[in-house]
Amino acid sequence: MTEILDGKAVAKTINEQTKARVAKQKRPVTLAVIYDPSNDGSQLYVGMKSRQAAKLGIVTRDIPISTDATTESVIQLVEELNDDESITGILVQSPLAKGIKERQIFSAVAPHKDADGLGATVQGMLFGDSLENYTVAATPQGVMTLLAQYNISLKGKNAVVVGRSQLFGRPMFALLTNADATVTLAHRYTEPTTLKALLKNADIVVVGVGIPNFIQGEDLKKGATVIDVGMNVVDGKTTGDVNFSSAQGIAGYITPVPGGVGPMTIATLLENTVTLAEQHQ
Repeated sequence: MTEILDGKAVAKTINEQTKARVAKQKRPVTLAVIYDPSNDGSQLYVGMKSRQAAKLGIVTRDIPISTDATTESVIQLVEELNDDESITGILVQSPLAKGIKERQIFSAVAPHKDADGLGATVQGMLFGDSLENYTVAATPQGVMTLLAQYNISLKGKNAVVVGRSQLFGRPMFALLTNADATVTLAHRYTEPTTLKALLKNADIVVVGVGIPNFIQGEDLKKGATVIDVGMNVVDGKTTGDVNFSSAQGIAGYITPVPGGVGPMTIATLLENTVTLAEQHQ
């Protein structure tokens, strides 16, 4: 029997807690969001985040970049937001326009305002398992919260992360490592036979490569915990990177798409934002 990891329900609890924390702040909690308005996906995600933030009492300042924006001009914008005392946190919504060097933009965000934990400084603290306060990218942190909510043990377990992006795979690898799992980082270019062997031995599988049905149920170890970070649209329907129906009865736990990791990402981003407010009030 496969148990569904209900990210929507867990996110609701987190949002209720975040709302209560926001209400205790003496100053408005404000999240600045830099995004490319020509990207339909970004428009959708930014709108979703803004609506949820408003429900929790968080103010959002959505800042579309111009069509002629450059890496330098966006960095200048970030630096202005860094210096703006009315801004609690900054989110750079990926992807930005072609030609803009996103990693430079991420790292221009001041660590004490890095709401999505994508800058080199805070990611270095994550990989170093720092004892100081730092934010972590919302998607992998949301995954960790979801696993903890269902009391899924990680210590000593074999984990495979499929996907190596700065937003997901690399910080996911670090978080699982810091939780004492034995972690392998694979990606869409890992040899298929190698990946299948890794998956068959994995107690925990976290995948986010953006390829529908990239992993089939037959690829999985019986009883594995499967976290599907993928979000794809096929024939007008949203689907993940794991063939959900074929994993039923094989996986011990699995996240649905939608309703799994997605709600956790937004809830964690807003949770991060109020945490920054509390740390620097």
